[in-house]
Amino acid sequence: MNKKQHLPDSSLSGMRKVFLVMKLTSIFLFFSVMAIAGRSYSQETSFDLSMKNATIIDVFDEIERITEFGFLFKTDQLDLDKRYNLDLKDANIEQLMKKVLDPNEYNYQIIDRNIVVSRVESKTSQPAQQKVSGTVVDSSGEGLPGVSVLIKGTTTGTITDIEGKFSFDALPDDVTLVFSFIGMRVQEVAVAGQKSLNVVMQDETFGINEVVAIGYGSVKKKDVTGAVSSLKAEDFNRGVSVSPTDLIQGRVAGVNITSNGGEPGAGVSVQVRGANSIRSGQEPLYVIDGIPLDITDAQPEGASTTGVGDAASKNPLNFLNPDDIESIDILKDASATAIYGSRGANGVVLVTTKKGKKGQAKATYSGYTGVSVLPHQYDVLSADEYNAARADLDLASDDKGASTNWQDEIFRTAVTSSHSLSLTGGSENSNYRASLGYLNQEGIIKKTGMEKYSGRLAFGAKTFNDRLNIEIGLTASRVNDQRAPLGETGGVEGDLLLSALKLNPTYPVFNEDGTYYQLSDQVRNPVAMIDLTDDNTQTDRVLGSLSATLDILKGLQYKVNLSTDQTKATRKVTQDAQLSYMSDEGTATIGNVELSSNMIENYLMYKMDLNEIHKFDFLGGFSYQKFRIYSYYMSESGFETSDIDNLYDLTLGKYTQATTGSDITVNELQSFFGRVNYNLKNKYLLTANFRADGSTKFGENNKYGYFPSAAFAWQMSEEGFVKNIEAISNLKMRMGWGITGNQEITSKISQATLGSVTGAVLDGGSTLTPGYTLTRTPNPDLKWEKTTQYNWGLDFGLWKGRLSGTIDLYYKNTTDVQMEVSTKMPAPTSTYWTNMDMNIINKGLEISLDGVIISKKDFKWSANVNFSTINNMVKNMDVSKIPTGYPSGPGITGTPSQYIINNEPLGTFWGMTFLGFDENGESIFETDENGDEVEGVIGNALPDFTYNFSTSVVWKQLDFTLNFNGVHGNDIYNNLANIMDQMSLFSSGWNVTPDALTRGESTSNVLNYSSRFIEDGSYLRLSNATLGYTFKLPNQKYFSRLRAYASGNNLFVITKYSGYDPEVNTTRVSNGVPALGIGWTNYPKARTFTVGVNVEF
Repeated sequence: MNKKQHLPDSSLSGMRKVFLVMKLTSIFLFFSVMAIAGRSYSQETSFDLSMKNATIIDVFDEIERITEFGFLFKTDQLDLDKRYNLDLKDANIEQLMKKVLDPNEYNYQIIDRNIVVSRVESKTSQPAQQKVSGTVVDSSGEGLPGVSVLIKGTTTGTITDIEGKFSFDALPDDVTLVFSFIGMRVQEVAVAGQKSLNVVMQDETFGINEVVAIGYGSVKKKDVTGAVSSLKAEDFNRGVSVSPTDLIQGRVAGVNITSNGGEPGAGVSVQVRGANSIRSGQEPLYVIDGIPLDITDAQPEGASTTGVGDAASKNPLNFLNPDDIESIDILKDASATAIYGSRGANGVVLVTTKKGKKGQAKATYSGYTGVSVLPHQYDVLSADEYNAARADLDLASDDKGASTNWQDEIFRTAVTSSHSLSLTGGSENSNYRASLGYLNQEGIIKKTGMEKYSGRLAFGAKTFNDRLNIEIGLTASRVNDQRAPLGETGGVEGDLLLSALKLNPTYPVFNEDGTYYQLSDQVRNPVAMIDLTDDNTQTDRVLGSLSATLDILKGLQYKVNLSTDQTKATRKVTQDAQLSYMSDEGTATIGNVELSSNMIENYLMYKMDLNEIHKFDFLGGFSYQKFRIYSYYMSESGFETSDIDNLYDLTLGKYTQATTGSDITVNELQSFFGRVNYNLKNKYLLTANFRADGSTKFGENNKYGYFPSAAFAWQMSEEGFVKNIEAISNLKMRMGWGITGNQEITSKISQATLGSVTGAVLDGGSTLTPGYTLTRTPNPDLKWEKTTQYNWGLDFGLWKGRLSGTIDLYYKNTTDVQMEVSTKMPAPTSTYWTNMDMNIINKGLEISLDGVIISKKDFKWSANVNFSTINNMVKNMDVSKIPTGYPSGPGITGTPSQYIINNEPLGTFWGMTFLGFDENGESIFETDENGDEVEGVIGNALPDFTYNFSTSVVWKQLDFTLNFNGVHGNDIYNNLANIMDQMSLFSSGWNVTPDALTRGESTSNVLNYSSRFIEDGSYLRLSNATLGYTFKLPNQKYFSRLRAYASGNNLFVITKYSGYDPEVNTTRVSNGVPALGIGWTNYPKARTFTVGVNVEF
């Protein structure tokens, strides 16, 4: 092997020389740790050398042949004509170098077994230095503050002041200054002896050169062929944010985010371009820095509050600190998501965290504190109104003499505080960023809240002459959730909110002896429910990743990703025996769940550029991911006292054996994937993806699913007939097609499962023998749901991007829909899972507009508008209708409110149409010609369209932002009104709304499920308003930037819905199918006011 390296000669360009210097520097740094070992080898190695009339290269060649040494030099720095006659015996390398190299002309350095030879540069005087100052202005002549001015090739520089001025005390004449500013073209200006510089910055075409993540890579926005929406940190929602979904709610066309209530850390429903399936598992795939997340809700099973219904889910992304997030990209159409195959049908959300940057260490701090309040109380009768109404209706008095506002007793003014601290820096070859975060968010219901500790470390390094790039990421968090016994079902079992609303306002909170006033299981004291219940969950999560990218050849790279995601959650619940529904027996329960996900990915990337006309990007790889869920719990009851913590000794219960349970699930996913990008003349762009996924979740005969896609884009603005139109800065047409899948299904539903049974009689005897029985009928033919999607899009930019936007039309068709259906008997179980012959169609229009309305020196005004239509339909179903959502309450519990119906959207409400009350106060419903009451479609939970408007104004150092979002055309079944507007319940002693007294309903009227409580769920919400001020900090030693702000969230909602809030729980399921648009007693959304600061040190 020839170990010699001939480097470029002095005739090449200056940039090649700069690159060479960087290359040599990297080599010296990398091999410096081996210098001592190299010296040792050079001293211990001897050789004989006899040569005549040899050139210097001949000498080096011979040494390489007879030893392990190699030489590194530039041929133009050596005297190639000089001849040498050598006769050395038992010599070492240093003796040879002294013979052939004049120390006055050459230097050499031995690094391991490599010898670097260079010419001694002549000593010249340093160039003269002088003071240089200047002004930077925009195209209108206005001074530009905050422009970065760097000495080229260094990190030394300054920024312009408020008038656009800058200065350097001493600059050499031969340096070049680099001027950069967001939204403007970078400019380089040579000093060349000038003492004063005047620089005019030109506007850049806004947006099109931004980098967008697309999955396993990134491209410039102008080269995107699929439907991708991108948000940078400056675009995120302001105010209180707990998870990434808070940052983007309402900001992206086609992405509908609905919170499940106002509880701190509450779960959300995220739908990208509508509902693709009839069952749960409709969330998009979340990918954090290339790591696909398992978003299983880590709520320990078996640990729950007794007698108050189920609690709402938590957001599985709560472990992330929003301050650590750099950008979020949402892949919406199949041409973009098919690279993720079986997990791409519901869209893909790519979260990129902040990384270290080259330069000196910089610390930042951001923090806020605020208060949250209930926007409005639910309108129920006061004590005086309650007594008067009962008297007017000749109902027996039940006046206990108190005047209790039960909502005041359970709600509070909650305090929130958040702190984030980060340190970032780096050198030419490495970078780092470390951050710590703390959040303490009280809920507006007493004894609820969330406390979060988080930390993140990101490190990157380049080595092997910049050929190997290593990135390490580590995120760790602890989230402590405190819950009240909410239940949120709105049923008669009496969860906390319902108890506070329906309870007689003349009842006192306490008896005269200080004990809680409680009557029965049905009449519960909400204060006692809060005080005598403890429900706490601790969730620890660690997400770690390691990636290495190796440049193999020019354009060819190999990348490996390793990741691990570990979660452990422990929930501890105690309920005091004093509670009226506990039968004088306290309970204590401990539940645990452990989630594990480990992944390895390998892929090759190759870029090929043929004469700047044909450009190819190739990607091909393999991925393997393993998931494990292990849950276990222990529960005991019969505790007669709560003076001590019963969780520490479950044997204090009066029963001899605690209730226990455990479960473990393991799943695997292996994948092969590839992508080709082709760019012809920067005008015509083609992308093709393919992925094959194999999952253990599916039937033995259908383990693998295959997901192709293709997209084409025409960059029309590069065509001559458009390029000459000055007003058009960007114009691109896109078309895409693809097939994606959905593997987010109940684990192992295709396989037979076993469960324990109490016992069976064997051998004709009478003894019961414990054993196992089949609990699920297998279906080896169960296969993937597949969604075929077509997309037509247009991207445009006018007046250098001052106005830009996207328009997309899409059509999605989901087939092989999975459902649990009845089994033909005889069979081991009554139901099994299969693929239904039906289609779920989603189609719609998305429009997004961004405008820089005014851009002047002291005044900037920008705005964003997005609008999305959603048209969902069920087609070709071979059954008439399938019941889904079930409301809860007297007279309607167990009655289905929603059905899946052929030629109707998902979330369709079906029932009788309510017409009012007759003269006797009894309900009247629509009838047919025979006078029989008829049922039909009475509403739908899906909206017709969603929209968002945001605007930002900056005047000098003052900034102001507003963000509105809205939903139109959806219906809500107000399950709470179903209970609180019933006069029959008022006659039984429950409280009601004032409106219930004015409708003419009889106290003996029987409630039936109907359109009576179907309400318009449309709303317009002022989600956030923020006013900030950035302080001038001239010549400050410690601070480089300080911004203070005041912010308000959920400031007002315009809606006809009569409940607490029109964003109702969307995660309630019935037989695995979500119950959409049913307004149970959700935890109300808070109105929050905060003040905060952002500081850069």
